[in-house]
Amino acid sequence: MDNLGSMGNIQQYLQGINFPAQKEEVASGAEGNGAPQGVVDQIRNAATERFNGPQEVMQAIGGGQ
Repeated sequence: MDNLGSMGNIQQYLQGINFPAQKEEVASGAEGNGAPQGVVDQIRNAATERFNGPQEVMQAIGGGQ
């Protein structure tokens, strides 16, 4: 229902990222995996500096609630 795509797509954008990872590392990895700029921006603007796993990323961008 949101404009970020399905959770499956978000997991696809996070492939190859070794968690735990710094926010910029996650954003760059997602960008390299073809994530839309809106998703990349939301990761970069997340309140946390470090993600322990993909679920935390999805929660931070509003998809894991």
